[in-house]
Amino acid sequence: MTGVCVRQSELPGSSRLFVDFLYDFGRVKDFYSFDPSDPQSLPAAIAQIDYPDARRATIVDALRATNNNLSSLDLLARPGTVAILTGQQVGLYGGPAYTLYKALSAISLARQLNASGQPAVPIFWLATEDHDVEEIRSAAFWDQTISAAAASDGRPAGVHLLAGLPEDLPLSEEISALARRHYRNGLTFGQSFRTLLEELLAPYGLIFADPLDPALRAAGAEFLSQAARRAPELSRAVVQRNAQLTAAGYHAQVHFEAEETSLFFLLQSGERRQLKFKSASYDAGAMAAQGAALSPNALLRPVWQDWLFPTAAVIGGPGELAYFAQSEVLYRQLLGRMPVMLPRAFFTLVDEKSAKIVKRYRVRFSDILQNEEHVRTTLAARLVPPELKQSLRDAEQRVESALTTLEANLESFDPTLATALANSRRKIRYQFTKNHTKVVSEMLRKSEQAQHHAAHLSHRLAPHGHLQERHYSLLALLSDFGLDLIPTLFENIHHGCHDHHVLLLG
Repeated sequence: MTGVCVRQSELPGSSRLFVDFLYDFGRVKDFYSFDPSDPQSLPAAIAQIDYPDARRATIVDALRATNNNLSSLDLLARPGTVAILTGQQVGLYGGPAYTLYKALSAISLARQLNASGQPAVPIFWLATEDHDVEEIRSAAFWDQTISAAAASDGRPAGVHLLAGLPEDLPLSEEISALARRHYRNGLTFGQSFRTLLEELLAPYGLIFADPLDPALRAAGAEFLSQAARRAPELSRAVVQRNAQLTAAGYHAQVHFEAEETSLFFLLQSGERRQLKFKSASYDAGAMAAQGAALSPNALLRPVWQDWLFPTAAVIGGPGELAYFAQSEVLYRQLLGRMPVMLPRAFFTLVDEKSAKIVKRYRVRFSDILQNEEHVRTTLAARLVPPELKQSLRDAEQRVESALTTLEANLESFDPTLATALANSRRKIRYQFTKNHTKVVSEMLRKSEQAQHHAAHLSHRLAPHGHLQERHYSLLALLSDFGLDLIPTLFENIHHGCHDHHVLLLG
């Protein structure tokens, strides 16, 4: 097995905020508490944790009722033990592949801390409260997408019952059996997601936290009530932070308006209802009285999570790391600290056929992890005869040289003529670029094999212009590469390196 690293800035869809957070932290230091690349950030974050013994005991008792990893809970029960948090929506068939990468990243960092003498446990937050079922009800396999018969209706997604699932799945026999053990019509999204991950990650000591668990909600009611009482001032702080992000040239990941958007939903009659200051009868005091029935929005949820646990670091993806820049003001006011925000591991797994195609054309993976048209053009460009490429370059250089000489002479003769030449020069350059593009297009038209190769690479590595890890179900990858993929991925997680890892597994 071999691999290469691709900088996040070379990949499609990477936001400026995310790239600066990883590679140029000085630009975003006002929006986060710790630099993810600084090795001193984690010790500094741990030093700030003030976690009451009584809360620790209450949380551990709540988790014991729903977790089998007793050794990890015994460790969490000890004073001084910290938590490494990650989480994900409870998607069909385990959700996209990066679900697995998140979990393994948290486990890896916790083990690294334990090896250094700092007790730590990995915790996976099951986003069962989220009510957008449309985001989680489908799973993409290599050649088929399967959807459950479910629709958003206000209920938390985690309690929706599975329906309409087929018996036969386009997976290997071993992984099909695994899927059927956990995903059956009549079970809930949350239950199935959790038991699947519990089986896959059984040896790793991962603790699961379900925010719909009554015991956990009761333990966190104090925080939710406190936040509700301060909702107006917290909302204003978020709006101000959004303005600061915009002024710095970034964007606010989560839309928020102080007078229209509430930090809370209300769990009532089996539904999750958004509370709005203007349109609902709940004022801040009334919301505070709801206690455990309150459900935080995307910005407040991580702060609640890190109040519940002695969190040293949160492992997230690009979108989460972006909205943490908004949540920082809530962390500061409600928790008095913010954990280190760290990127999860990023992987593209390359099958044997794809690896051979990439090697044959001698192309960069940064050019392959793009939309299919870009991939087609990249492969075709490698097929253009060398003598034709050289002829085009020579012609362009000769014309550029002649124009440079002419421009100098015109400048001394009549500057207005030199300006006119500059416009003509741009048009000539455009024509050269156009000719080169036509040559590449004709090369692609003549090579059906290149078209097939481009289609294969795009289908496997960057479907519809999206990264493999964001599109395909984790079960699709396990079906192709086997369950041994999990320890292989675990061994290839390198904390401190924030690049996208391309692993050649064929």
